[in-house]
Order: sequence, then C-alpha cells, then structure tokens
Amino acid sequence: MIAEETRKLVQTAIAESGYVPNVGAAALRTGRSRIVGVSFHNIAHQFFAEMLIAIEETLGGAGIAVFLNNHGERPESFARFVASLAAHGADGLLVSPPPGAEVDLIAPLKRQGVPVIYVSRRIEADEDADWVINADRTAMLRAAGRLLDLGHRTLALIGGQAGTTVGRDRLDGFSAALSEAGLTTYPLPWYPCRPRLIEGAEQARAALSADPAPTGLVCFNDLVAFGAMNAVRAMGLEPGRDIGVVGVGGTDEAAAYHPGLTTVLDSPAKIGRMAAETLLARLETPDAEPRQITLDPRLMVRESCGGPI
Repeated sequence: MIAEETRKLVQTAIAESGYVPNVGAAALRTGRSRIVGVSFHNIAHQFFAEMLIAIEETLGGAGIAVFLNNHGERPESFARFVASLAAHGADGLLVSPPPGAEVDLIAPLKRQGVPVIYVSRRIEADEDADWVINADRTAMLRAAGRLLDLGHRTLALIGGQAGTTVGRDRLDGFSAALSEAGLTTYPLPWYPCRPRLIEGAEQARAALSADPAPTGLVCFNDLVAFGAMNAVRAMGLEPGRDIGVVGVGGTDEAAAYHPGLTTVLDSPAKIGRMAAETLLARLETPDAEPRQITLDPRLMVRESCGGPI
C-alpha cells in the first residue's frame, strides 16, 4: 500500500518530468494494446454521436483509447479499418456494420481472437457474438401505431435501406402495423433513403406529392424525421397539426426540436454505455456465454404527431 503523501510526490515528479507511459512496451508485458475500434455509418447523426460519447467515457475510464471509423455505409471503408485494427493488435471492436456486411469482413480480428460487439445493427451469421440492439420491429410497430391510434389511415414510411437487420426489421414492423389496422397496401408506401436530414426532406416531399398524400409520416430515425418536418413546413403545412410525424431513435434533440418530436427507442447514451460494458466484460471473461441484449423500445409522445400528450 502506497501512502497518499508518497503517491502525490510521485505524481508531481511524473508531471514535472513530462513522462509519458510507453503503451507499446506495456502491450508486450500485458498482451493488451488498450485500443478499441468503434465503427459507425454516420457519426454526425445525433443518435450515434450520443452513443459514441458514452462509449468513449466508459472505455476511457478503463484506460482504453478509442480508434474511430465512419464507414459511411461502405464495406470497403469498414474492411480497411478492420485490417488496421488487426495490425495494431486492437483489443476489441464495437460496430454497426454497413449494408450487406458478411462475417468475412471481420475475419482478420476473429483470427486473432479479438471480440466484436454489435451495436444497433449486427451480422446475422455471427450468431455467437455479443450485441446490444433494439427490438426494431417492435419500435416501428409502436411508432406507426401511435399515428394509427390517432386516426391516421394513410401513412408513409420515410427512410431506411435494404441490406441491414435494422432496415429489414423496421420495414417489417411498419408493414405489420398497417396489416393489423386492416390497411395493407401494395406496393408498400416506403420511401427509402440514407439516415441523412436532407434525404429525409427529399423523400418526405416525394411522399406528400403522392395521390392520395399521407396524413402521417413514420420516419426511420429522428434525423430523417427532422428533415421530414422541415419539408412539411416548406410545403406550407405544420407538423402535428396538418401532418403527423413520428421518429425512431430517442435522441436528446427530439425534445428540443419544434414541435417536439414523438420518437421511439431507448437513450443512445444508455445503448453506448451497455455496449462498452459488454466489451469490458468480454475482455475480463473471454470464455463467457454470449451477452446478447435486445432493448424494449419506449414511446416518447410529443407534439409532432398531434393528439393528446
């Protein structure tokens, strides 16, 4: 046990000398690089920004540095990042994989026994991996269900892409909500786009130009919903009064937007923290059973969908 006075003297001497620990030498001793990769498709998206902050705070508190990759839905960008992590001897990877990603993309890490934790999206073939994801089908059922409960009978789904577990499950949830309300339509009123505000606005304009025009917009995520609300206003209408709008994501910005955005899902910060804790647990006990967490989404009702709050 080191006396507190001695500890302070040592810390003062270290600060005055400008000493910096040699992480490479420490890695040789411990077998740990203290490096973890985080790969998302859009770190500018508020959902992933909030998640990233929680991940960095949790891992930073454990003395781990975060290497970041914004793969932008490009498998080749993600593959380069994985190769770099393998070359640096990274201790783990937290990832929301790009559309169409297969297990062979993470093979360089798998061969080294590096744990991969899926966040939000996952690669289905990697059945024994750890993950922290949302019940996306249920989330979309609740999002669309809110508008249906308010009497809307012409809905459009704005945003989402094929090739991801999230895209598939949310599309399935939207379709199921219409079917349960006896409103099955063909083709499904789906206006796909990437999770970008400008694309959400573009697709909302396209949907509202249809005949018949929808009275409610169910948006793939909050960022798309913000774009959709801007488009509604640009067309001389008001979200919540003329057009109901619901998002999926549960971001902090949803409450600050005007009108406040009705949204579904758990706190992104909570998801990020749980994902980081899952990785730390895996590093501590490599042979433990897979930790596979599916969060039950919450509906947060605000003014954007109209009706009572």
